[in-house]
Amino acid sequence: MQAAQAASLFDGSIGHGDMQKLLLKGVRYIKCYTELAFRGRPDTIEATIDYCVDRPILMTQVRSEIVELGKLLQGVAPKRSLEIGTNYGGTLFLLCTVSPPGAQIISVDLGGGPFGGGYPRRKIPLYRKFPRNGQKLRLIRADSHLPETRVRVLDALQGDRLDYLFIDGDHTYEGVRRDFEMYSPLVRSDGLVAFHDIAKHRREPACEVDKFWNEIKQHYRHRELIENPNQGWAGIGVLFMP
Repeated sequence: MQAAQAASLFDGSIGHGDMQKLLLKGVRYIKCYTELAFRGRPDTIEATIDYCVDRPILMTQVRSEIVELGKLLQGVAPKRSLEIGTNYGGTLFLLCTVSPPGAQIISVDLGGGPFGGGYPRRKIPLYRKFPRNGQKLRLIRADSHLPETRVRVLDALQGDRLDYLFIDGDHTYEGVRRDFEMYSPLVRSDGLVAFHDIAKHRREPACEVDKFWNEIKQHYRHRELIENPNQGWAGIGVLFMP
């Protein structure tokens, strides 16, 4: 529990209802951590997605879309992956599930970012339970647009190329464009670059991933995973790198 929350409990500034919610979050966290540490975990795409529904590793995804992305990744069996924008951790958990033994998985996430807000430090021990079968997880809490963050990713890769890049961080046009320009050159030929939120958002006008996607897809073999063209959010776009 963070210091500010603990102080609020003692000075009475947190009401009974809020205290119950805080305690419930703590119980759910401990339960999930214990399950992953001692009781095993789901090993199929569908079971992994369902597992995240009632736990503190949610996926803000349309189920059919993320299932199809999971199947694509399972076929690729990525040995080296980078996820930009981890937030609740659900897609990172799925990535560990579909990656082969010994795979290297890198997460770059900006705490307090405008889209999703990033994950709090208290969730780091939980995320470190995601890897299995000798997989290595590198958590980088930083702005993906900073040159020094890219250097940290390169350092983690140690000269290897990415098999898979998932871009789900800054959703502005300039933000998603910059992530693509900075990190897609690190992806090998025949590797995958996926974008979340390629469907036009009705409630979030600042989300402009669809604008960038509609431009960039013209230059690559690609696939769109959108359950309903009128759903008003989500959607996953996949580029197959030449």
